[in-house]
Amino acid sequence: MGEEKSVNNYDTNYICDSSNSNDDHSNSDPTNYFRNNSLSYFAAKPFEILPKHNKFKELCLENDNPEAHYIEGILQYFVHKEKRKGLFHLRHSSIGEYTNGTYLYGLLMLALEHYPKGKKYLDKLQWKENLSTSDHCWKRVKKTLSTIPAIIETRY
Repeated sequence: MGEEKSVNNYDTNYICDSSNSNDDHSNSDPTNYFRNNSLSYFAAKPFEILPKHNKFKELCLENDNPEAHYIEGILQYFVHKEKRKGLFHLRHSSIGEYTNGTYLYGLLMLALEHYPKGKKYLDKLQWKENLSTSDHCWKRVKKTLSTIPAIIETRY
């Protein structure tokens, strides 16, 4: 009778014995988790994060996840028509070194006739030295924006 069994015949000694586990979660930092969690699926399809995953997005935003700022920036700017809030989040995405956020923020600054600022952000992508970075960003951003059920102004 040295082995304990649960109602479902699980070996409870094995389940409770932490010496068998290599995962030590005692020092887990939720800030790092939400800041560094990849949201690439939602970055490609930002509208998909609403409404089921909105709380998760908010936690990522609270912890300065650059992809979350990119997603929120797109949603605010293009869906909710809150341009200031959208630009705020896209700028924070760029500050977090998310290249798609940098690219889109730079383009929007140019479209809004803030040429020095737009050029400054686009220059962060070193497009003069390597066009492939901006080409890849353009393809990803264009694909992302095509998933947004909103009318995009012709000047973009």
